[in-house]
Order: sequence, then C-alpha cells, then structure tokens
Amino acid sequence: MIDKLSLTIYSPPDKTYLDTHGEVSEDTYRSHIYKLICRLDRAVVFYYPHKFSEGRNAKIPFTKIDLNPKYFECYESMEAYISSIFASPVDPEEFNVSRLDVAVDVEAFSIDVLLSIMRIKNIRMDSLSFYKGTIYVGYNPKIRIYEKVKEIKERVKKGFEITEYERGLLESGKSYTRFEIQIRNVNKTLKEVAENPTGFSTYYDRLEFFRFGDNGDSGILQVLFKYINRKFRVELEKFRDRDMTMLIKEQFEAQVGDWFAPKEPF
Repeated sequence: MIDKLSLTIYSPPDKTYLDTHGEVSEDTYRSHIYKLICRLDRAVVFYYPHKFSEGRNAKIPFTKIDLNPKYFECYESMEAYISSIFASPVDPEEFNVSRLDVAVDVEAFSIDVLLSIMRIKNIRMDSLSFYKGTIYVGYNPKIRIYEKVKEIKERVKKGFEITEYERGLLESGKSYTRFEIQIRNVNKTLKEVAENPTGFSTYYDRLEFFRFGDNGDSGILQVLFKYINRKFRVELEKFRDRDMTMLIKEQFEAQVGDWFAPKEPF
C-alpha cells in the first residue's frame, strides 16, 4: 500500500473551497516555506510560498498537499478529492510527488527474530537504530519496521481515527509486522506513480533474510556483517532466504495493485 503522499503543483488552490471546507492558519513570521496552511478532513494544504526572496519563492511550487491514501477506498476516489481542492480541472501529470511511503503488513514476524536474521543493504551503520520496539534504518530511503497492531492500539487510546483495514488487523487477534519505506525526491509525477505503482516493490530488495536454524538469540546481523570477511560472506549465501523478501514484495504488489486498479461503476 501507499501509506503517505506529498504532492506539489504550481497551480493555486481554490481559496473559497479551502475557507469553506477547512481551517486556514497563517505563518506570520516566515518560519515556514508556505504562508498559508489549510487543514481539511483528509489532507493538509500548504500554499503561497513566502519564506525567501520574491524570485526564489516564484520558483517553488505554489501548492503542496500532504495526505494519506489509506483514508480513500481507491486511487480514483483520492484523485477526485485532490481535484476538488482546485477551481479548475488539474491533470495528475501536473503533480510532482515529493514524498511517498510504501508499506506492507506481514503476519507472524517477530521484531526480535528480525534483528538476528535480517540485513539491509546499502546503508550506513550510523543510520541504524532501535527505539521502543521500532527498527529505523537509513535516511532516503528511510526504513521503519515495527509491530503494527501495537501501533494501532496506541492510536486508538489517543482517540485517533483508524481505517476499516486497520480495524481488521486489530480484531484478528494476530501479530503483524509493518515494513515501511519512506522515499523522498521520488522524481515522478502522480500520473507516473498511478501507471506503475507495483514498481516501488523493488525498494524491498534491500531487505535480506538469513535462516540459521532454530536461533532464538537477538544478535544484530546488520552490525556483525561488516566484521565478516569476504570468504565467509560467500558462505553465508547458502543461508539466505529469498522467499521472505519475495513474500513481502508480492503482498505489497497485490495490495497496491488492487488499490490503484480502476473500479467498475455500480
């Protein structure tokens, strides 16, 4: 699934619509890039760049929209919602995607076990941390791995809205581990993302899993790997479990493909 989305466009939003449907606040001290912020029911709209010089502000997209696709039943519904923010029709090709988070929830993965069998390729060791049960790795892309049902329960306690999908995970009584990757500087338009959403599954190729038998220890393979010489790294290859990576990719592709697929009208 696509968990979060940030879009930018040079077109201004419909001020009347924002005033009517949202809560508008103003940055009077130029502490942020955008002067005006409107909080809608399912999106936050930033508009009117004002932090820098007039020339530099003119080069910044006039409008930025932050939203979470999980609150929409499908891509078509989200696109219609975004379009309503503007006075005239806008093409998905006009929106640049500045941030996109991909996510998938996999049943019966233990965070403790993951620490001992998982390695993430092409990251700096100082970007690896483990805090309150969540594994954080990298900067861009930034990987977060955590127990999803626990996170849902914490949001429910705080009174936050959850989706039907999240309610299903909660009521299942099972444990699910979320593999979430935050991507900035996507360099794609919204139209390009919609045309090939499953292509983002390649980001999960960074995850490597190794089977060492019944090993319940919580050793951190990511840390140990750099001390293993090249000869023994080759030997480790026979323990690599490519099926686990493939399982994560296939679940992501199935979920995101279904959400972006055109829906038949009733």
